[in-house]
Amino acid sequence: MEQENESPPESAEANTQAPAAAVALDARRSLTRVVRKRLKKFVGLAPQVRADGNPKIIHDARVCSRRLQQAIDALFPKPRSAKVRRVRRTPRRIRRALGEWRNCDVLLDIVARQHRRTRSEAKRQAWTIVRDYLLRKRAKEVARAGKRLLREDLGDYAARAEKVLRQASDESPDVLTQRLGASVQAAWIAWQSALARAQETRAVVDLHALRIATKVLRYRTELLFEVGAKPLKAELKSLAGLQDAIGLWHDRQVFHRTVAEALARAEVLLNEMPAARLLLAELAKERSGQANEVEKIFRLATEHAGNHQMASSSEIHATSTLSAVTESPSDKT
Repeated sequence: MEQENESPPESAEANTQAPAAAVALDARRSLTRVVRKRLKKFVGLAPQVRADGNPKIIHDARVCSRRLQQAIDALFPKPRSAKVRRVRRTPRRIRRALGEWRNCDVLLDIVARQHRRTRSEAKRQAWTIVRDYLLRKRAKEVARAGKRLLREDLGDYAARAEKVLRQASDESPDVLTQRLGASVQAAWIAWQSALARAQETRAVVDLHALRIATKVLRYRTELLFEVGAKPLKAELKSLAGLQDAIGLWHDRQVFHRTVAEALARAEVLLNEMPAARLLLAELAKERSGQANEVEKIFRLATEHAGNHQMASSSEIHATSTLSAVTESPSDKT
């Protein structure tokens, strides 16, 4: 790319426009390849959910469905045809169907760690109450998810999706890249707003909103990176670390609520009062350390915003993104 900038002065304008057009066209092809790649992975994972039920498969299927939906949204902007909406709806429905199943798997893993960590037999017995509650809940969620998955026509999903892909609009590559950049910029603005709100209130609902905003920003940035905006690699690494921290905090929040639900049942309070007292004491101890977890999240978020300055970065603005990739002479002025 740098060699193109060293072309003779008389052909500078042509060399500025041609690479940009080539990269724009390549961005469209790249996006189509990304959709097909994610579609193939999703179609391969979905049947394994029914056959296996392995927690990792459940997690991977949910992540894959989210990435596929994001890619479909990027390739087919609103207003979308009925066929596109149908193709888009399938991964979303499967992800939602697996949500509580995934939560149960994560919480059972946390309970298992708590059980192994303590040497107190009384505490082990207390954690068994929560484990049994979660196992029953998981069985119900697996059955519910199984029924929802049966309602989704996965047999010919790949064929239907491929047919829709071949009918993609003739939107110009330039418009496509501008739209992708604008979507990331919009996600960045929404993320800044969510961060400011969460820092102000420290409320669980606002931290949850920051978690969602981080997820949206990461996946949109990831898509822009995959179609050619390679300077965004550092942004993605920073967002991944932040998302992991918020995800751990979120899992603990769900865990605390689930323990409370397990203990709040009449048969537990009436027949297992000593065990309930032990777990409530453990819960109080864990929740007393929440402030440190939240501060870590804000520190990572502030570092991300301060180090990368995405709001004014040329890599994020769509037109500048193309220019940064092609390194055309006009960018150096």
